[in-house]
Amino acid sequence: MPSALFVTTVPITLEAFLIPFADSLRSQGWRVDALANGATREPRLAAHYDDRFDVAWSRNPLSPSNLLGTSSLVRRIVVAGGYDIVHVHTPIAAFVTRFALRNVRRRRGGPAVIYTAHGFHFYRGQAAVPHAFFRTMERVAAPWTDYLVTINQQDFDAARHLGGLEPGRVRYIPGIGVDIARFAPGTVGAADVARTRAELGAPGTGTFLVTMVAEFGAVKRHALALDAISRVTDARVHVALVGDGPLEGTVREKVVALGLGDRVTFTGYRRDLPAVLAASDALLLTSEREGLNRSVLEAMASGRPVIGTDTRGITDAVGSDAGWLVGHDDAPALARAIDEAAGDPGQVARRGAAALERARTEFALDRIVIEYEELYREALASRL
Repeated sequence: MPSALFVTTVPITLEAFLIPFADSLRSQGWRVDALANGATREPRLAAHYDDRFDVAWSRNPLSPSNLLGTSSLVRRIVVAGGYDIVHVHTPIAAFVTRFALRNVRRRRGGPAVIYTAHGFHFYRGQAAVPHAFFRTMERVAAPWTDYLVTINQQDFDAARHLGGLEPGRVRYIPGIGVDIARFAPGTVGAADVARTRAELGAPGTGTFLVTMVAEFGAVKRHALALDAISRVTDARVHVALVGDGPLEGTVREKVVALGLGDRVTFTGYRRDLPAVLAASDALLLTSEREGLNRSVLEAMASGRPVIGTDTRGITDAVGSDAGWLVGHDDAPALARAIDEAAGDPGQVARRGAAALERARTEFALDRIVIEYEELYREALASRL
């Protein structure tokens, strides 16, 4: 029976992203275990993983506690489990685990180590010092990796030039997939759509509802989005900010400062995203960087166009026809795009249909699961 260990920094990644992959492998006779900080304390994981392990990562991957005590614990778990594949995700867990297994993976019968980079922390346009630091970290860890999976084109190109890993061991798999059936148009009833629109601050049919699903953190750049909204001239536009996070208070203050209180609704964290997206007319995202943003894929699977910045991971999903993309830092252009969308229902419908088609043909969950399973088979064969 083949076996795999999924490793993430925190358990939410195991739950929100990786359960479909674990379920598919287990249905084929695999043993799939999970390791994260707090994995054993999440009861929802129990039905999807055979065993779970806890490890207390430090937020600094170069911390002595990570490189000594934590890495030793990871190594013991992997050796005791006799895994065929160790699949690492998220930067801290990925770096420390690859460090821990840098010699184990070379032994006869050692695991193949697969790393999925959900968006490198270095990217084009970044300041020189953080760019150099994060790129160096990836270069250091590359020789400890058997396969490196990237989820957008910019990262794929960068990974092939890191050194320490044959270019043929770098793969492009577009994200972690989107459940097309869950988000497909028509899956949410009209009554639920109407109720949700009211909760998002847009009762009735005359409002053009733009929804931003994003944690209130620096990377998502809510300030840029609000600068754009303050320039929108169409009075029918309303914005719903879905999520929570450490900068929510700062964002609320900016809404007040810009006089946008009657145009912006804070909804908090919501689990009913199919209803939220069905109730929306378009999705807005202005991130500094992305891997391949999940809310964008979910909006596209809902048949909703995306209005966003020309950002790595947003551009890859939206392409030329599934929405409106503007310059990375261009708030006036973003405002014009919102006004154009609000004023042209035909364009919204056409771009929404293109978004749905892209989601179905390029990003569907079942397709992504198959691509990973093919990679696993190749990794297993490479160990013989």
